[in-house]
Amino acid sequence: MKFKVGQVYKDREGNEYRLIAFVPEAVEYSQAIFMDLKELDMHWKYSDGATHRLSLSNSDILPPEKKTVKLYPALFKNGDDSWACSGALYAECPEYAIRLLTEYTAVVVEVDE
Repeated sequence: MKFKVGQVYKDREGNEYRLIAFVPEAVEYSQAIFMDLKELDMHWKYSDGATHRLSLSNSDILPPEKKTVKLYPALFKNGDDSWACSGALYAECPEYAIRLLTEYTAVVVEVDE
């Protein structure tokens, strides 16, 4: 399932919903239970947020979009002013880290926003 319990999601019209529970044992069309944050009423959906299986609906809750991030190896200064190659990647390093240029291309990963 692409949703996380407790997180807020939007439908196609921009209305916000919080995922209250995911019940895989329930009938397929009511496995995901969302609460409308404006009206405070409950909505039962398929596990992918769809309202109907055969057609799109404005009340379909959209899963979070993924974005791609390029990760590069990096160098950074230790406390004793020596340089170290980080076990972490450049995107996760402090501001003063230096991105390494290598013959290898960056690692591209998909992350949640």
